[in-house]
Amino acid sequence: MMSGNYGGDIGGGLAGILGGLFGDSGAPYGDAMKQFRRYFDQSKGFQNPFYQAGQQGMGNYQNWLQGMQDPSKFMNNLMGQYQQSAGNKFLQDQAMRAGTNAASMGGLPNGAGGAGIGSTPFVQQQQQNATNIAQQGMNDWLQNVLGINSQYGAGQNQLMQGGQHAGDIMSQLAQMMGNNMGAGAYGRRAGQNQDLMNIFGGFGKLFGL
Repeated sequence: MMSGNYGGDIGGGLAGILGGLFGDSGAPYGDAMKQFRRYFDQSKGFQNPFYQAGQQGMGNYQNWLQGMQDPSKFMNNLMGQYQQSAGNKFLQDQAMRAGTNAASMGGLPNGAGGAGIGSTPFVQQQQQNATNIAQQGMNDWLQNVLGINSQYGAGQNQLMQGGQHAGDIMSQLAQMMGNNMGAGAYGRRAGQNQDLMNIFGGFGKLFGL
């Protein structure tokens, strides 16, 4: 038996069917998800260079630590690269000339006995002076190299720490993205289900079900 408000049922039924077919109640959720993804990608892009640098720094830092596991080997390899600088060699030669000139001016004849220029004590003193200068040059070089090496290790550690911080931020962003996308997907599916129910309800009104 037809309802007394048959025309209203037809209009309501058609509205429900058309709304369900051509409406999209889940569209706002889909639009929101697009925005979530857009800003997530932007934020991730800001952090990614620091993350990549941190990954490289971590590998370099591990290699740096591995190279110093054996201190003796590390120092031997380091000292094997030492070469006397031209400046240090000049200081040695200058000290030798200064010593000879001073001895000559002091009246120590070459080849004379005692403490003369050619004597054993004088030669030994000259050699000791040259050795001291060479040793000081090597010590200065070693301190500089060790300082640079320490700065390198500290720099790689800082890169690694910065990369870890960027990774933490990216993890938090991913978690927020997952929560928002999950809520958006739920809302969109709920809207689609509502559209489907509108279609069934519209047919029900048309046929008086």
